[in-house]
Amino acid sequence: MTHDREHEELLIEGGAIVPMDPARTRHEDGYVHVRGGQIVAVGARSDLDAAAGADAERVDASGCVVVPGLINCHQHHWYNLFKGLGAGMLLEQWIQNLFRPTAEAINADEIEVAARLAAFEMLGTGTTACLNHSVTASDHDVVAATLEPMVDAGMRQLFAKEVRPQDLDAQLALAEEVHARWDGAGDGRITIGLVLESTAHWVAMGTSSEELITRGNELAGRLGVRISDHVAGGTMSRESGYLRFMLEMGRTDIEFLQGLGVLDEKWVLAHAIHARDRDIELVAASGAAIAHTPTSESSRGGGITPVRRFRDAGICVGLGSDGPMVDTSVDMIEQAKAVSLFQAQLHRDPLAVTADDAIAMATIDAARLLGLDAEIGSLEAGKRADVAIFDLEHPAGGVWHDPIAALVGSGGRVRDVFVDGHHLVRDGGFVRASSEEVRATLAEARARADELLARTDVPAARTTPSSRAELAAIV
Repeated sequence: MTHDREHEELLIEGGAIVPMDPARTRHEDGYVHVRGGQIVAVGARSDLDAAAGADAERVDASGCVVVPGLINCHQHHWYNLFKGLGAGMLLEQWIQNLFRPTAEAINADEIEVAARLAAFEMLGTGTTACLNHSVTASDHDVVAATLEPMVDAGMRQLFAKEVRPQDLDAQLALAEEVHARWDGAGDGRITIGLVLESTAHWVAMGTSSEELITRGNELAGRLGVRISDHVAGGTMSRESGYLRFMLEMGRTDIEFLQGLGVLDEKWVLAHAIHARDRDIELVAASGAAIAHTPTSESSRGGGITPVRRFRDAGICVGLGSDGPMVDTSVDMIEQAKAVSLFQAQLHRDPLAVTADDAIAMATIDAARLLGLDAEIGSLEAGKRADVAIFDLEHPAGGVWHDPIAALVGSGGRVRDVFVDGHHLVRDGGFVRASSEEVRATLAEARARADELLARTDVPAARTTPSSRAELAAIV
């Protein structure tokens, strides 16, 4: 990758500055002043000292909305190699016919190119940080293949390392080694957590156990890291879905964690579509957070997560996308629009989750979920300069009166992106990679995806079902 000239000092001026600070301040014509990768001041441009930023890189944001860099709270990077193959499948069908064969066959080289592509995809849509939830068996080579492209791209990532019950002592030791090697890498932009799966689907597949959860929770507490976990997802089918497992086991996923005595603020619970009243009470009391992925859950026909009820109970909810093999998109503005629309429909209340709420879920609330809200998630003095600038001066932006409503409603075009004050996207182009490098990554990703599909049995790759009859032929 190429590296453009980087400035010690940066001044973003003009445009609508939306800091997402506790007061929900806005500056219609504002500025963000950055020095050494840290924000030193945010305010109205009329209050800017004439001498400020004399030696800075100056970025004119007129006609744009300036927000904190977006944060994706639930991602699976390598899913971008199989985008669109899950069409028409319920979650349980998707797991059996697409996820399991690709997860078992993928190798480190394929994961590495997928990570490079994921960085382009996220930065190109304004995302500066993510939680990458590992669902494959990752040794040191696979972890390096996942994280080295993120370090090179300049992105921020919490990599949650999976732990499996087979040879648990070795699994926990490997996770601790990964933490020692990678936590704090990339000038502090990489952090390490754990994946401890507790959902009934995973327990039934033999990829989780009570001992794994309790011992993994102890390790996470000792290391001071987050735990990512899929819970209460899928369909409510009595034959193969979440309802079947609840009836068989006599408890919900969240009750399971509570019964083991592990549920606390370390836990990030992904999906939680089918959370019941008691589940919501338990999560609220524990301090755990929810990673909500609205388009993923709708794409698999899973239902609509009760996000407003979580938020009303004081639970921190961050937005995620899941991976592109699930729902084709990692665009966090799309997720913000989806959560606002779906919650309005679910609760028959257009104020159930407002545009401001949705952007908070992709910025400051997401940062709190990751345990990084002291560093990122809002544009405030003392925080790291993770910034996304969206251009609204185009026909789709139209005549806008509220920048956040316009951004969420019609989608802004990413113009500039900064992480730690480093310019990573400039005028819509990647600073650290040429257009030729981007095209080469796309070509390699396509070739490697084809190679994997050719060497393994992936029924979902044979056809894209357009009817129930075609779907029945592959599941």
